Amino acid sequence: MDSYYSLPFTPGTRKLTLQTLNSHSAFRKPVRGYMRIYIKQLEFAYEMLTLAVKIEQEAEEKVYFKVTDSELLVSCSVDTDESYLSRYAYFAIHKLMDPHHEFDFEEFYWPGFFDHKTGGSKFLAIKQISGEAIFYLKTRYHGIYKPGQQLPVLIDEPSAAHPVVPTIAETVPKNDEPVLGFCLADTHPTSWHSNHWPFLVPYLGVLDRNKTFIKGFKSYVLNENDLFLAKLTDEQEQLVELCIAMKKIARMDLVVYVHERHLREEKDQNNRRNFPKIYRLWQQAMPILAGRLYTHYYFTYGMRNVKRKPRKHDLKQCKFSSETPELCFIWKEFDDYYKLELRFKLGKQIYTPSYLKNTVFFVNTDADPKTYYLLKSFTDCQVMSFFHQKEFKLLILKVHYNEYCEGFVDQLRGRYEFMKR
Repeated sequence: MDSYYSLPFTPGTRKLTLQTLNSHSAFRKPVRGYMRIYIKQLEFAYEMLTLAVKIEQEAEEKVYFKVTDSELLVSCSVDTDESYLSRYAYFAIHKLMDPHHEFDFEEFYWPGFFDHKTGGSKFLAIKQISGEAIFYLKTRYHGIYKPGQQLPVLIDEPSAAHPVVPTIAETVPKNDEPVLGFCLADTHPTSWHSNHWPFLVPYLGVLDRNKTFIKGFKSYVLNENDLFLAKLTDEQEQLVELCIAMKKIARMDLVVYVHERHLREEKDQNNRRNFPKIYRLWQQAMPILAGRLYTHYYFTYGMRNVKRKPRKHDLKQCKFSSETPELCFIWKEFDDYYKLELRFKLGKQIYTPSYLKNTVFFVNTDADPKTYYLLKSFTDCQVMSFFHQKEFKLLILKVHYNEYCEGFVDQLRGRYEFMKR
């Protein structure tokens, strides 16, 4: 395999389209009839995927793929060189593309992850299942950086600790009046069913006979007309106004795979515009929200579920703390990679963020998952969101560090405390 034929990917991706393939070859599947093409993944080594290819009753041949940043390099046991793509190679790629007329080679892009002497990879587990090479990162290497992955762009911004306030002295009603409470309406913004950023929504609740906890809910307060309490405190009025402002810009346009790429990017960009706006409203709300008696958490699964009367089993009691978490990192060096682990500090105590309860703007701990701490800045939110996707750790191969990640790590070092372990 001294020579390869090059097929360019769609710019910015590692997708190869049927249109591009056909522009590099005169071979075509017959318009009528059926051509039997069999492919089997044999091996993935030395960053190269080896396929066994059989066309109809012809002898089996081998096709070799190597995925680079911008193109697919193809070789074959017959014919293929820099200027010619063999029919085996053409029909093997065509088979991969069925039925979508394109194939994403991202899963075979692992530059620098294979030992150039043995051909194996200490980072990937590779298994053969039903004629297909199945490979995945080994558990201890989850969160590893792969060239091409987007790193957050950190922007300097003023930030200040939230003022520490005592528990709000709320007046418990003397009669059976409903009480005004506030709920964090949360969901995963990256899930297919999600269509809103986390926002605060008021509700009217009913206290138990001893007036010690909320035993049920009457309705959400989604606009001024939903309020029928006799009197609100100044703080309650401010919070209701902030809640209504949040809801107006919390909704997101769903971005689904069937949309054209430019439409997906446009929708995602529009959704991201309201990210910092919602966060700034949370900053305004926190000083008068922290410590309130009646606060809950609700994982909504979408804005469509925030309507009319809250269901008792959906809302979970929680509290908002006025303490400001300070992000920090643990830096570890190994023979061939670096490991960066995200932590946060409350006072002098260091905590690992809770993976299950990640709410974009807040952080909490597994030991106390019902207490929510608003992150100090919008940049903190971006950093937390990125590291949550990687289970709060980023592994960087040393061969990738200088070219791809050094600038990002330097930005983190300039903003946060780094601790060596």
